[in-house]
Amino acid sequence: MIDMDEARKRWLAERQTYEALGKLIEEKLREAVKKQGIWCNLTSRPKEPHSLLKKLLKGKHTYETIPDKVGARCIVRHLSDLDVVVSVARKLFECSEIDSKLEKLAEDRVGYCSIHIDLRLRDQDPEAANYPPNQYRVELQVRTLGQHLWAEMAHDSFYKSDETLSVFNSDVRRRANLMSGLIEVADREFDRLNRETALEPQIELYKELEQYYYKLTARRPDPELSLQVISLLMPLYKIGEQEIAERIRDFFANHEQILHSVYDNAAELNVSAFFYQPEVLMICERLEADQLATRKIWNTRFPERELESIANAFGISFD
Repeated sequence: MIDMDEARKRWLAERQTYEALGKLIEEKLREAVKKQGIWCNLTSRPKEPHSLLKKLLKGKHTYETIPDKVGARCIVRHLSDLDVVVSVARKLFECSEIDSKLEKLAEDRVGYCSIHIDLRLRDQDPEAANYPPNQYRVELQVRTLGQHLWAEMAHDSFYKSDETLSVFNSDVRRRANLMSGLIEVADREFDRLNRETALEPQIELYKELEQYYYKLTARRPDPELSLQVISLLMPLYKIGEQEIAERIRDFFANHEQILHSVYDNAAELNVSAFFYQPEVLMICERLEADQLATRKIWNTRFPERELESIANAFGISFD
């Protein structure tokens, strides 16, 4: 019989250490994923005392074997981003075997989909002495926004697993599975649409800008505004989309250190509304290449004060 009072006492004494480990793993992973130029929402937290005790009451674990005393969650937009995050995690940490809930489903089944991995610091990590890998681990869950919706709705319900669903009649089981299937279909279709929409010139440029933008910040932009600005500035180049993309790629490579510095200190700046938009990189590239032409075409659609604010943030003078 588990001594619940002793378990509660132990967890209250150890929880802060696990919380610090979760933050360490979260920061390391966030920085590495950021370099891949994809958006993600990364969080971590240790189990609440009541949650840990409830897990013990189920009788499947002892205090020592609970795998998710602290968990980290990485939410991405597209199915194709999942493999990127997993690859990054495997390079950074000692990882358990990848537990893909989707891959475990038979071809004629639907249900809870997410990727679970146990992460431990590598022995050579400077922090390994504080969190010995043979003792401390973090359970990482990697999922899309669609999978996260299902997981959150299922968490407080009975339709997350076959075991809990089995108590219901066939109609309830079928409806729960249909909902899960709809989310999986939506995920696949969003991934496919993401590839296909990039064939449009303005959106192709947006995707190019986006991959550099997310190396600088995880702030979500307004795509509708982005397309307005991109359409406005494209005629300034007088070259094809591929050549424009190359110009932007070169601009980012030549200014990456400065760009990171500007975004790292953005809280201290009175930044433009366009600062957290991918096309800000295109705006800066055009200001550097031909300031007069850029200002002229900009003023036909947007306030010049916003353009000057962008220029000032990146050290470009209008004098």
